[in-house]
Amino acid sequence: MRILLILSIMLELETKQVDFTLAFCQAKLGPGNYIEMPRGFEHEGHVLELKRNLYGGRASGANFFNLLKEQLERRGFVASQTDPCLFINHETGCMILTYVDDCCIFHKKESVIDAFLKDLESPEDKSLHSFQIRVESDYAGFLGIDIHRNEDGTIELLQIGLIDRILAALNLEDDDVAIKLEPASKEPLGKDEHGPPRKETWSYPSVIGMLLYLSGNSRPDIAYAVHQCCRFNHCARECHEKAIKKIARYLKGTKDRGFIFDPKKDLRLEMFCDADFAGLWNVESRDDPTCVRSRSGMVITFGEVPVIWKSKLQTEIAVSTMQAEYISLSEGMRELIPLKRQIEEICDVLNIVRDPSIQICRVHEDNEGALKLATAPIEKVTPQSKFFAIKYHWFRSKLDELGVQILGIRSNDQKADIFTKGLQKLSYQNIRKLLMGW
Repeated sequence: MRILLILSIMLELETKQVDFTLAFCQAKLGPGNYIEMPRGFEHEGHVLELKRNLYGGRASGANFFNLLKEQLERRGFVASQTDPCLFINHETGCMILTYVDDCCIFHKKESVIDAFLKDLESPEDKSLHSFQIRVESDYAGFLGIDIHRNEDGTIELLQIGLIDRILAALNLEDDDVAIKLEPASKEPLGKDEHGPPRKETWSYPSVIGMLLYLSGNSRPDIAYAVHQCCRFNHCARECHEKAIKKIARYLKGTKDRGFIFDPKKDLRLEMFCDADFAGLWNVESRDDPTCVRSRSGMVITFGEVPVIWKSKLQTEIAVSTMQAEYISLSEGMRELIPLKRQIEEICDVLNIVRDPSIQICRVHEDNEGALKLATAPIEKVTPQSKFFAIKYHWFRSKLDELGVQILGIRSNDQKADIFTKGLQKLSYQNIRKLLMGW
């Protein structure tokens, strides 16, 4: 969705949003689906056979998607090789992004979109299924995310309603509640096994779920702080409650600020990756191997607008800063490779001609040891690095094939730094400006 929003700004694409009315019930069911007689209609010895898909069924979502996919394919669309929810018509250049019963349609001409919607609702070929739909003139929102088109041509993603729900759940709605300038403290958040227990009555996992949805869609600036709290869903203490409240107080002060899409014209794909080596050492128990795990941070940008970002503890223990950085680099490459293929597929459909130098994807790494290991010839790998090189060198063969270039970058310009640790106020705001646009 973020890729298509970026391209809609750059190419001034026409967009429309479609919502299917009673979507699941529009799919027919085959024989053999039975339910008990509803209360008040009992007929002893009888059951009802369902002819239509119902909400609440185990396969209801899949049944509707299969119907939608079949009908789109009969109308000339094919599913993307990278994302099965993106349907592309290579003849007309029309693209449809689906999520359950929400669809966003993109094309250069509004007339092509209107013709498709007319055929979707009242097909000339009577063998095709006719859908009951509600059409929006432009994308107003998607999955609870408000999408605003600003006067300067940029697009802003907002989730003010979700932030209000978070504040209400934490009882932080009052105007006199103090706000915070950063969502996370500089010190990492540990287990605190012997600390005071929780005092609040609100549901910790419920608030974490809302924060995760917020950080994964429109607020990458809180991703690190949220992921720290996620680790303690089943063993939360008072310090973890305070950490969540700090995130909420930060959101309260920035509630009306969103994720601004202001892409650059070259539409270059770039990745920034970083790692915090053994950041939990001296924070959690030294007897627990988790305390020496490093944290990976990664963000992939398209036209300098973030499209994928992550903050997570590494699944294995790195024994040096260089190894932690190299693991982060490899994990990011696993996200970059399919994303690059997806963008190239979309650019082909829209006939976007990019300069060969722009097609080379840049990967930015600020650790000199990891940079040398990632770019050195394979015969230069030393016996000391062999024990982890075997697992993490898999992407090296893809660098030339996919046109990926690994470059060094100053630590001050490393956008992924915000996903690995708590930063000082000035550093945090500088990187937030690069990511969020404010």
